[in-house]
Order: sequence, then structure tokens, then C-alpha cells
Amino acid sequence: MRELMSTGEGHRQLHQACAAAGVSPGLLKMAMHLSRDEPLAMRELARRFSVDASYVTSVVDGLEQAGIAERRPHPRDRRIKTVGLTERGSDVLARVEGVLGQAPAAFEVLSPAEQEQLRDLLSRVLEVSRAETAQTDTSQTDTAQTDTSVPADAVTTG
Repeated sequence: MRELMSTGEGHRQLHQACAAAGVSPGLLKMAMHLSRDEPLAMRELARRFSVDASYVTSVVDGLEQAGIAERRPHPRDRRIKTVGLTERGSDVLARVEGVLGQAPAAFEVLSPAEQEQLRDLLSRVLEVSRAETAQTDTSQTDTAQTDTSVPADAVTTG
């Protein structure tokens, strides 16, 4: 599976998507987790990607420079910075989805019925993966809610 996604046509598609977005694969991956209407706290992005908050800051800097994302104040806690897509970012991600949503030409070796079966099988795998991710996210959120320390992405003045 890794070879299918990281070499050949899958690799070319990723780079076409990055070219359409005008960003690197790392920036694109984070942008694909953002929404225009529901910004995420930078701390949440660090948790989702299992990276240090300083790395998220660097990636968000790049997304802002590309005009794809913007930092916004949290609606209830001014210490927390959130990140959401800009209008341009939404447009860019729509183009990216168009590129990444295309099945590689190599899939043409499969009959239409086989392609449909593969789609259905992968949909089942994705459904289980999403459920496991949601369960992990819930347990991590429950743990984080008991933490009374100052958020890593809180902005303090003083």
C-alpha cells in the first residue's frame, strides 16, 4: 500500500496537488485538516499530528504566507489562537481535491465491477479507521480536559 501511494502515479498526483496549492506536502497535509467555518486551536493541531507546538507554528506561518490559512482569536478564550482556512484556502483545497480525487490510471487494469468492489472495500476500511480515530480523539480530549495547565498555544501578554 505504501508503494502505491508514495511512488509512481500516486506520488505524481500528490505533487500536482501541491503545485495547484502552491505549497509543500507538509503544508498541504495540515491545510487539509482545516476548515473555513470551524477553526482549530493550534494546540489541537499539534495533538492531532503528534508534533510540538513550535512545529505547528512554523507550518501555520507557511500557510498564512501562502494565503491559505489565517490565525483567529478563540471566541471564548483570547489566550488561544485558532487556525482556519481563508476563502482562497477553501478554493485551493477544492482544486486539490479534484486532483487527489482522481483514481490513478493504473486502476484501469481493473474492470468496472472490480473498481466498484475495491471502492466499497476501501470505504469499509476507511469507516473503521475513522471510528478508531474518533474514539482515540475522544479519550485524548477527556484526558486533556482534566489538565489544568495553561494551553501550549495560549498567548499571554504582560
